[in-house]
Amino acid sequence: MGITLEDLRGDSSAICGDFNKIKEEVIRAVGEDPNEVERLLTERILMEFVQFHMKKREPYLDKKKKKRVALKIIPPKKPLESKPNNTGNINKNQEKEEEEEEGKSRKPKRQRKNPTEIKQAVLDQPLCMPAEFKNRIMGLQGLDINLVIQKVLTDTDMKRSQDRLSIPRGQMRCDFLSSEEQVGLEEKEADGKHFKGMEVPLIEPGLKESSIFLKKWKLGNSCSYMLSSPWVNIAKRNGLKSGNNIQLWSFRVNQRPHLALVKLR
Repeated sequence: MGITLEDLRGDSSAICGDFNKIKEEVIRAVGEDPNEVERLLTERILMEFVQFHMKKREPYLDKKKKKRVALKIIPPKKPLESKPNNTGNINKNQEKEEEEEEGKSRKPKRQRKNPTEIKQAVLDQPLCMPAEFKNRIMGLQGLDINLVIQKVLTDTDMKRSQDRLSIPRGQMRCDFLSSEEQVGLEEKEADGKHFKGMEVPLIEPGLKESSIFLKKWKLGNSCSYMLSSPWVNIAKRNGLKSGNNIQLWSFRVNQRPHLALVKLR
């Protein structure tokens, strides 16, 4: 049975008797004090009201409990641990053997020699003048000894028809000529094309003293030097060949430029 607004006011005949009964019980308990009667009566009514509503909701709650679906949580299965397999080891060994066989079957690539590395190997060799050349120069009272160039003789250097040893300006280690001597090399022959050059004393690789012509050589927009005639005869006399490492040194005797040609072993 529900309680309406009339029930709360005490006008309903349904619970009027119960209210009066509760009031009488309260008056007997606390006496005729109106404030205390009102306080206890209010508490009693509120308590009865709450209990009434709780009893009324019990059927509804029972139905709701029946409708509840129980969820069962199933923990995830543990992954199967892989057992050691001898077959896998065999396959790995086979792959390793195949890779080794492929490596053996590959032919090693032939490494081409870099011309720059060859030049660098020549430049890295000791730049010391052999003692026998030093002694010969000292015997001539030579001074101002300098290394002009260290190079490998090329096929072009050894061609009889060319008869010249090139001295590229870019490979020279020092400028061994004075400004006046350089101007003198600018003088040309009667044809107006070739430079005259100047004859310079030379100590050959075999320590023989001779002379050779030093000329200016213009190639395109650049100018270099070269040793001209009789270069072919000097090279033949001293057993020089293409691929030999040589050094060309300069020194001065009585202010005149001299050259020394050294064959490196």
